Amino acid sequence: MLDRVISRDDLHALIDGLALQRRLIGPVVRKAPECRPPWRYFYQPVDRAEQLDLSFSYCVYSPKPFLFPPQETLFQFERVDGGFTARPQLADRPTALVGVHPCDLNAIQLLDHVFSAAPADRHYRARRDNTFIVGVDCARPCTDGVFCADLDSHEAHGGFDVMLYPLDGDAESAGTTPGRYGVVFGSRAGGEWVRYGRRGEVPTAADERTFDRYQRQKRTAFPHALKTPADELPQLLERSYDSLLWEATARRCYSCGSCNLVCPTCYCFDIKDQTTLGGDGGQRRRQWDGCQLRGFAQVAGGHNFRSRPAARLRHRIYRKAKWIRERTGLRGCVGCARCDRACTARINTVEIYNQLTEEV
Repeated sequence: MLDRVISRDDLHALIDGLALQRRLIGPVVRKAPECRPPWRYFYQPVDRAEQLDLSFSYCVYSPKPFLFPPQETLFQFERVDGGFTARPQLADRPTALVGVHPCDLNAIQLLDHVFSAAPADRHYRARRDNTFIVGVDCARPCTDGVFCADLDSHEAHGGFDVMLYPLDGDAESAGTTPGRYGVVFGSRAGGEWVRYGRRGEVPTAADERTFDRYQRQKRTAFPHALKTPADELPQLLERSYDSLLWEATARRCYSCGSCNLVCPTCYCFDIKDQTTLGGDGGQRRRQWDGCQLRGFAQVAGGHNFRSRPAARLRHRIYRKAKWIRERTGLRGCVGCARCDRACTARINTVEIYNQLTEEV
């Protein structure tokens, strides 16, 4: 059921109010003449709602970098009285992420689970606790190749303060900006944002029927690509560890790490200390790492536990579809297909799963 119905103009007024209180992040179109079509969408800071395009298809990167930055200083340290003292560097600037699709909301829920488990990551939590999230539903697949419906990540199950559903379009029309949205509150803060802003209306019976029709159209608009049900992927991979497919597919892999870079659920990182020349102080830095990079599994002494591209590819697939699910109960892949679009070797995740299905 809907909590409110809101017009585009009223929504923009609410978002402009957010921008006065928080750093505003949302989908913005950039020209990309070398691409087809010649534009791409990116999450980036804006000053007002009219700069956002909430009818966007997909963003090249997820909003993950605004919660878990590619590089950050964890703490600074200095020598004091023969010992060292450390000062944590916590980034707690109030932020609003507006226009987050369901797949990325599901990814944020996984990050929340991982970084909140004891001992909780203070730096992630400082950002997350100060982030207000407005989701926007997808009426249809954002582009070819996605398999979010197979993983049930085309639906928002949480991770948002407010969720918006376009009500004056249908699953067959694309590229149009909705004039009205159905609103679902995901948190107390989300409800207060809409109610205290004195925007929106209580949904009527006609609005609920429109929302019901929207949901029915959406169910038929999303195709399924996997030959194995998502819940059975861990068992499929359990039987496929020694498959020849890993070696055959990895022959095309450049080990560039593009798949790790764009993935909304990758959360591996490396830690490095940078000290002053005199050794009296410095800072500890965290930066993203990726399991497809050659040196990811290399340890002291030079041994590399996954020196072959095939071993690294298998590790990534197992982690996304098996190990994270077994450890957290959540899916390690949301089916956004960013990895497939970014791969210079055209390695396709769905093809891997389906070929393994045919083997067994």
